[in-house]
Amino acid sequence: MLLPMQRWQEGHLYRANSAWHVRYVTAYVNLPADKKTKIVARCAAKGEPIPSRVQESKRLCDGDLPDKIVKRLFADFMAKINDDQSTRPTSPADTTVVKFWDDIYWPFAKENLKPSTSDGYRQVWNQHLKDHFSTMLLRDYRTPMGSMFLTGLAKTKGKRTVKNIRNLASGIFTHAVNTGHVESNPWHDVKVLGKQIEPGETESYTLEEIENIISALKEHPACQLIMALSFFCGLRKGEISCLQWGDIDADVIHVRRALSRGVVGPPKTKKSIRAIPIIQPVRVLLLLWRGKGKGEKWVFPNERGNPLNLKDTACRVIRPALDKVKLKWKGYHSGRRGLGTTLRVLTGNSNAGRDMLGHSNAQVTEAHYEAAMPDEVLKGMKLLEAKSLTK
Repeated sequence: MLLPMQRWQEGHLYRANSAWHVRYVTAYVNLPADKKTKIVARCAAKGEPIPSRVQESKRLCDGDLPDKIVKRLFADFMAKINDDQSTRPTSPADTTVVKFWDDIYWPFAKENLKPSTSDGYRQVWNQHLKDHFSTMLLRDYRTPMGSMFLTGLAKTKGKRTVKNIRNLASGIFTHAVNTGHVESNPWHDVKVLGKQIEPGETESYTLEEIENIISALKEHPACQLIMALSFFCGLRKGEISCLQWGDIDADVIHVRRALSRGVVGPPKTKKSIRAIPIIQPVRVLLLLWRGKGKGEKWVFPNERGNPLNLKDTACRVIRPALDKVKLKWKGYHSGRRGLGTTLRVLTGNSNAGRDMLGHSNAQVTEAHYEAAMPDEVLKGMKLLEAKSLTK
């Protein structure tokens, strides 16, 4: 619903930069996307809501025109502004969800989030949420709509996918609350009404598997080191790509940056900035690769001297080499999971894995980076180990 129309505007005519300009008031929703983004950022910094009306300025004509012509142009311009229904202020809640995404949330996400995160949001939006919201206004959306939507998705989509969709939808409305477009987030209480498809078991490498893989890559020393770094050091794919020789001391690898969607930036989290001890299997391969003299800056440079694309390396080199000897390729991330499991077995807890993998807490390591192993099995293995040592 339109708010009461503002009083007839007289406007303000002024001269600047050898031209005449007009200053007037218009609705926020009529601004171009770049100006909206600036206003959102400014209001967020000050903790203020997005205004429904804003002051706008427009170049009217050259500064050397006769006064009579300038005044006539000014009068015509203001008459058009006052007659134009679209310049009347409207409530931010009259904005559709799709328009809010296009004009406010997506520009905000691109500017403030990591490329991998914003790209993931865009994919979820285009595949699932855009059609769902359709022409719905922000103010008209209700919690049951979201619950029924997710319940339908849960019949064919995995639990993790449904969670990602819910998180993005809730994030959009949370942003709408904080920018003054709506009073509350209808997605706060949205949930799936029924059973969900549990995610499949994640794969990880065992110590024996990673040793066999490294042996199978003997003709490719760079790939040997890459796989060793993923398992024995627990480095993420993007962290391996951005590793520099200056990050490596005699006994420690310092994780300082990561590659995300082709962009070099900080690691995933503050906790991911960490120091990794170098053990012998990695040290040998580091010395071997360093002896090849490949690159002065990046440990794994491509042909143009930039960080290597490990996805391409897996397709062109690693997988074909493993297929020849009938070894299964489980992906780089399975090295991290394998390290978490191995350290849990050796230490009896997840603390070492937490710090090696750069997790915020041990619960993350336990939930996602350790192969399923009941505590009683671990306890029994520890007792068996202790008994064998006493013989």
